[in-house]
Amino acid sequence: MIIITGIISAIHAYLWNKIFLKKIGNKGLITVVPLIEEISKSLAAVLFSTSLLGTHFIFGIIEGGYDIITSSKKIGKMAALASVISHSIFGLITWQVYFRIGRILPAIIIACLFHSGWNWYITKYL
Repeated sequence: MIIITGIISAIHAYLWNKIFLKKIGNKGLITVVPLIEEISKSLAAVLFSTSLLGTHFIFGIIEGGYDIITSSKKIGKMAALASVISHSIFGLITWQVYFRIGRILPAIIIACLFHSGWNWYITKYL
């Protein structure tokens, strides 16, 4: 089920990201994309009663594949690795908060803040 939720969340996020990025541009990478992705991953896992961490990990693998395909040969593999690691970390954060307080919304919000910070750093410095 983890693979299915990872695929569903990746497709969902990809489609919504495409719509919002077309409307608001690259600033959406810091503001809207993290929210869309964290909601997509976390709600898919909760709704299908499967692993939050596993769903985030599969999502990261899918995004990493997308990075390899769409990035230059020079940075594609590193971007892919960063996707897998960062989404796994966001999953760990989500799981920790959800495990401790038992509510998914605060877990999504906290993971989203970390995700936004990561995207800000990546777009500003790398």
